[in-house]
Amino acid sequence: MKKGVSTTLKIGLPLLISAVVLYFTYRDYNFTEFGNDMRRINWLWLAAALSFSALGPLFRGLRWNLLLEPIGYDVPRKDTVLTVFTGYAANIIIPRVGEICRCGMLEQNAKVPFSKGLGTLVAERVVDAVLLGLIVLGSILAQLGQFRLLLTPDGTEEIAESTPMLQNPAFWYWAIGITVFCALCWWLCAKFHLWEKVKGFISGFWEGFLSLKQIRRLPLFLLYSVGIWICYYLELYLAFYCLPSTAAVGPVAGLACFAASSIAVLVPTPNGAGPWNLAIVKMLGIYGVPQSDAQPMSFVLHFCQTMIYLLCGFIAWVALKIIHRNGTSREQ
Repeated sequence: MKKGVSTTLKIGLPLLISAVVLYFTYRDYNFTEFGNDMRRINWLWLAAALSFSALGPLFRGLRWNLLLEPIGYDVPRKDTVLTVFTGYAANIIIPRVGEICRCGMLEQNAKVPFSKGLGTLVAERVVDAVLLGLIVLGSILAQLGQFRLLLTPDGTEEIAESTPMLQNPAFWYWAIGITVFCALCWWLCAKFHLWEKVKGFISGFWEGFLSLKQIRRLPLFLLYSVGIWICYYLELYLAFYCLPSTAAVGPVAGLACFAASSIAVLVPTPNGAGPWNLAIVKMLGIYGVPQSDAQPMSFVLHFCQTMIYLLCGFIAWVALKIIHRNGTSREQ
């Protein structure tokens, strides 16, 4: 019963958030014009943009392979790449489950302990967070006025009076809740003698995380890391050339749109559906693109990206099943 409720929440809540945000993003869009809008789109530019949808996961898989080397696992590159594609598809079905899926599949196929695989994923997320932070910071500094309009669309800035942290009831609710949770975890571990398993998991996780300090081919790792984000950027910016109005958006403005959409996808919805669309439509509006162009362009681009991730993920999953059908991986 509890498992069913948990699964329903994991799937239903992200879908609900996505549906609500999509409604507010497209509530004034005239869907009777959708056919005409599709004929206006330059599909060659869209295809060029979507070609980078497959390159990003490819670079991510190759980079993951470099993180596994320092902890003693010579995993075939095809395994890490195909596992990443499968994780992308899993994230669309259930947001944020892709990372767990990746670690589980790598443990099953390449015998990499789950905790160590998870540690390497945290390490790569740290690198991604730094790069995303630099992108966002650079975009804000270059396009400060536009980001201010995004946050205050009516052109006014309101300064709310802040309550001192220790006088804020919410702070104490969180503090008490976290304390009780930690105490409960401690009691459960002592009651059921779980400390050895917990220490083993933490040790493996930490070893995987420290792989970041022991990378043998650092220039290649950095090249893959930058390549991932260049692919993400081009996947969006090249799509702007699908319509004349969006084609007028320059590369720096495109970077600002990319930064805003990258922040939006942190909301756990299927492939960022809803928050991503809203960020793109709002940012393009700030740069003078009419909603009648921004709305269909963002909808079509996101839909096609999602279909590509799902298709590639399914093909990757089948390929992994074939490669490991006898329980062993072939040589690279």
